[in-house]
Amino acid sequence: MRNILSSKLIKRIIGILLAVYKHTEGFLLAVFTLMLVVDVLLGIIARYVRFEVVFATELGKYLFIWLCSIGISAAANDNQHVRINFIVERIRINRRVTWILSQVLFLILSIFFFYWALELTIMHFQLDKSAMGFHFPIYLFTAALPVGFGLTSIRLFHNIIVGLKKSNEVPWKTESFLTKSEFQN
Repeated sequence: MRNILSSKLIKRIIGILLAVYKHTEGFLLAVFTLMLVVDVLLGIIARYVRFEVVFATELGKYLFIWLCSIGISAAANDNQHVRINFIVERIRINRRVTWILSQVLFLILSIFFFYWALELTIMHFQLDKSAMGFHFPIYLFTAALPVGFGLTSIRLFHNIIVGLKKSNEVPWKTESFLTKSEFQN
């Protein structure tokens, strides 16, 4: 009886973790978009009632950085990043090989930016820097970069593994990866 309960609990926990993994970017994008809309709305209202909100513009910039960094991961999750199609069309290399190569190169770049952004965030934390307009810790905003590139690295690694396992399917065939002949039709 105890084994049945523990296996059900483990399956439920794994199910919850998979759901969180699947919807992380969507949830974060929705939260930061809502925060950005509220920030812009407060800035607009403040102008009409002649109340100066110093942080509205600056906070909007930082929220937009969060949106962009998480958006990179969301695009990697959906396999929607722009690729260099004309190289694939002109060089007679297997399209699967070029897809995996582009994913691996993007993964290397993403890991590099993750490391660099993590160093930057740690430096801002250690120096206790704050944003100019509203004296909020700057590391909370620069943390957008390691979070975004960390999520992107995880998604790219997952895409590469799935692409290697599925030999009969075409992992690179997305709307953003059309050939010249497919585009003209």
